[in-house]
Amino acid sequence: MLGLTAIVVASSDQVSSKLGDEVVILNLRNGVYYGLDPVGARIWELIQEPRTVQEVCAVLLEEYDVTPEQCTSDVLALLRDLEAQGLIEVRSA
Repeated sequence: MLGLTAIVVASSDQVSSKLGDEVVILNLRNGVYYGLDPVGARIWELIQEPRTVQEVCAVLLEEYDVTPEQCTSDVLALLRDLEAQGLIEVRSA
């Protein structure tokens, strides 16, 4: 279950590249490319090493003008999408 205490990390079954403020990710299992906007790219950068969702949100709250509720909601939504595509691994805390 993906919650605030879950540990997330980028999957080893992908390669990614920064393009300006954005990131492009290639899923090596299915050959599909994915793109992330600048905020998504920052989240992607943060999860190159295992972190809790809470740690990711804490960094974003310092860097962006967003409420804690909106940040948590948006981060969890993105991470659920990335998990569904096999681009991240989710571990129990």
